[in-house]
Parts: sequence; C-alpha cells; structure tokens
Amino acid sequence: MKKHFLLILILLLAFILRVPFLDKYPAGLNADEAAVGYNAYSLLQTGRDEHGTSWPLVFRSFDDYKPAGYFYLVLPFVAAFGLNVWAVRLPSALLGVVSVYFIYLLVNKLFPKKSHLSSLAALLLAISPWHIHFSRAGWEVNAASTFMVIGLYFLLKSLHNTKYFLPTTIFFVISLYTYHSLRVIIPLVSLAFLLIYLPDIKKPVIISIIFGLLLLIPLGLQFTSQEGRSRFSGVSVFADTGPYWEALEYRRDHANIWINRSLHSRFVTYGRRFVENYLSHFSPTFLFISGDEIGRSKTPEVGQLLFVTAPFLILGLCFLIGKNNKSAKLILTWLFISPLAAALTFQSPHALRAQNMVYPLAIITGLGLFKFLSLISSLNLKLLIPIYLLLITIFGYNFSRYLHLYFVHYPKELPYAWQYGFDQIGALAKSRYDSYDKIIISDRYDQPYILLAFFTKYPPQTLQKEIKLTPRDKFGFSTVTNFGKYEFRRIDWAKDSRTANALIVVADEKAPDDLTIDRILDPAGQPMYRIYDTNKLK
Repeated sequence: MKKHFLLILILLLAFILRVPFLDKYPAGLNADEAAVGYNAYSLLQTGRDEHGTSWPLVFRSFDDYKPAGYFYLVLPFVAAFGLNVWAVRLPSALLGVVSVYFIYLLVNKLFPKKSHLSSLAALLLAISPWHIHFSRAGWEVNAASTFMVIGLYFLLKSLHNTKYFLPTTIFFVISLYTYHSLRVIIPLVSLAFLLIYLPDIKKPVIISIIFGLLLLIPLGLQFTSQEGRSRFSGVSVFADTGPYWEALEYRRDHANIWINRSLHSRFVTYGRRFVENYLSHFSPTFLFISGDEIGRSKTPEVGQLLFVTAPFLILGLCFLIGKNNKSAKLILTWLFISPLAAALTFQSPHALRAQNMVYPLAIITGLGLFKFLSLISSLNLKLLIPIYLLLITIFGYNFSRYLHLYFVHYPKELPYAWQYGFDQIGALAKSRYDSYDKIIISDRYDQPYILLAFFTKYPPQTLQKEIKLTPRDKFGFSTVTNFGKYEFRRIDWAKDSRTANALIVVADEKAPDDLTIDRILDPAGQPMYRIYDTNKLK
C-alpha cells in the first residue's frame, strides 16, 4: 500500500508539471503543432487533409511528410474541445504522465529485487526537464516514445506469457507510425532484446512477428517512395555539403597518393561527422549545462537534464557496465541506440530527435541514486539526516530554478521560438477580413500560413482548393504564400505601404513605428508585430 501511495504521488506530480496552463506554456504555438491540429480539424470537417488527401498515413505538411499517428491521436480531442491549443497539446501531456507510470512498471520488471528503484526512476523522469519540455507541447516524438516504452514493457512480460506479444506489436507499430526516429530505434532495440533474451523467448513469438510485418508493409512502401526519400534527403547528414568540400580541400592540399585519397575521402569525412554527431548527445554541455541550441527544444540556461543528477548518472553507468546480466545489457543498449537517428541528421546534438534517450537515462540515474542511498543507509542517524537534507536541498534548488527559468524566463527570452502572438493575429485578421482587399502577413517566422489557418479556423474545404505549396528549399521544406485574401511574405514597406485597402502585419522589417493602428507585444512587453492600415497611410 505504501509503495502504491508513493507511485500515486509521483504520478500526481508528473500531472501537475505537464497538464496545467498548456495554452500559456509554452507561450505560443509552433507551426508543427498547428499543422497537426488543423489537419485533424480538416479530417473531421471534410474527411481530407489540408491538401485534399483522404485519411492519409503520411501527411505532406510543408513537404515534411509527417507520420500520421499523432494527427489521429489529436483528432478526438479536436472533436471534443474544438480547434485550440489545448486539443493539440493535451494528448502529449497525458502520454507524458502515462510514460512515467510505465517506466515504473518497466523498472519493476527489469530489477524486481531492488525495492524502490522503480519509484526513483519514475520520480526522476517526472521531474526531468527534457521530458517535461516535450510533454507540454504537441510533439509527435513524445507520443511515439511513450508507445515504445509501453511496447517494451509488454515485450518483457511476453517472456513469461506469450499473449503479451500482441500488445507489444501493436504499441511498437503505433510508435513507428508516429515519429521518424523511432523507425530506427525500435527495430534496433528489438533486435538487441532478441539477442539478449534469446534463450527465454518462446516459439509463439513468430506469430507476433508475422503480424507485425504485415502491419509494417505500408510503412516499408513509404520508405521507398519519393516522399520517404525526400524527407531523409532534406534532414540527413548528407544534406550538409560541408564535409564534402572539406574532403576536396584536404585532397587538394596533400599529395595525390592513395593514403591521402583514402583518409580524406567523402566516406571518411561523413563518417567522422556522424561519429561527432553521435558523441555530441553524451556531451556534459548538452546534457547538464546549456542543452540544445534550438530554442524550441530547451529551456534557457539549463541542460536537458538537471545538473544535480550528473553524479548519479555516472554512478549508475559504472554499476551497469560492471554487471553481466540481461537487464543491464538491455538498458545500456537502449541508451546507446537512442541517439543514432539524430546522429544521421545534420543538426546535432538534437534534443527532439534524440528524446528517446531520456528514458534509459532516467533509469540509469535512478539506479545510481538508489546505490548512493543504499551506501549511506548504514551511517549513523546523526550523519544520515544532514546528508538527506543536503540532498533534498540541492535537488529542490536545481529543480525550482529550472521551473523558474521555464515558466518565467523562457516566454520572455524566446517568444519567437514558439511564434508567439499568432493567436492575436488570427483574431484580428478574422474580425477584419471583410474590411480589406488584402491582408499581408510577414513570413519572418516559420510557416505563418498554417498558424493563421489554425487560429482563424479557416474553412478546410476552401483551403484545400486554394493552397499551393512552393518548390522545396535546400532542406526539403515547402510553404504556402497565399490563400483567400491572405499573403505571407517578407514585407517590402516602400511597395506594400502603397497597396490599396490592405492590412499589413510587420515583424522585424523596417516600418515607421508611429503609423501603427495596433501592436502585438511579446511576454517581455516588447513589440513582436506591428499592424498597419494602408488606408491611414495616405
């Protein structure tokens, strides 16, 4: 009963940290979230996505070709709550809480003899900045990783009862249809599991494997399609031509002999870049000090994990590496596999694509903390109490500082990372749509068209007829430059200010401050957008 009470408290904490104020923190809605929400809305209204495709397994969205899992997960929430920020983010937040529960169950399965280890691992995941961050927004990766954790738990249970192979397969397949990175991680972790637990696996597993393969046929076809190839080519490490030119430069500067040609070949150069990308995910700077460079993926001034957990992570790693048991092998293999998909892309370290790392890291850190507490448990009570108080104080300070930075500083320092203010732009544009011939909106920030469609609830049946994607950029992405009366582009003030009967939304482009009819301020009170009526400029 005591153990269950502790678990309930941990889950309650996880819920409090993830679910309240989802419409305010993060401050704004990013374009990917808007795409998920609007396409779910479009499916409900018309049975087609924004581009007119009926119930797709892959959504074209910006030519990003997103797997369908999270879109369909969001759909009933949009049906219940309407098209709003809550509907897009709530499934991810709830799944964040669910993953804390299943990490508890998973650790219980892996280390059944270690009392309270499962609670420590669940607690560390519940307060992990990395996990909180990706639970509080509509991230497909958070949902996909949760489904993988659930599938892995049932996979362990299937060693004793083969009926659990079916839910294993179902959750793994759902994960594969939810986010790209898991398409690398799940097969490799599954293979590792097969090799580690081979003597324990029973024959009926073949039925589950066949069933899983059948479910994956559409996914395999997608990999070989133009869309699948386009997605990989846009974000892969090979999209960065830097290593290619580096190899050519080295070969020009050295004698043209076979050893130089071999050492400075493109294969070697790109291979070195992959290794650098991979190792960057284990960097102390990334994990504990400053985190990801991308504003949407981290909180300013903190790492992906709490700094105070560093020594316990090291202790847990040392303990696992010294063990020759199946549980240790599985957790370590899971950890070392998790960054592989992210390392194959040109941006590294990448907290989003490597988010699956947070689960084995929480388990290993929990094990380190468990070992530390076990070591000091024999100490005299007069020594034990101060150590406990010191530990609680350090954890409390580190975590409260993170919360302060996330909820207070983050909205003020990086409002553009979440395209803050588009809810206000949408309300303004919708209320004045009939008053203007054109509404021109700056495209300074990512994919404004889908944000406007989201916040104005633009009729999907109309949008499907009007939008046309631009040619792909060098990263493989496209956008929409206009629909209805709306235009999305850089503002040319000298030209656009002379447009008859137009509303202009300016971001950081040059325009006179004293001629605005309205301003949209960021959380720090600084102008994020300025609004102009060309009828009042003459």
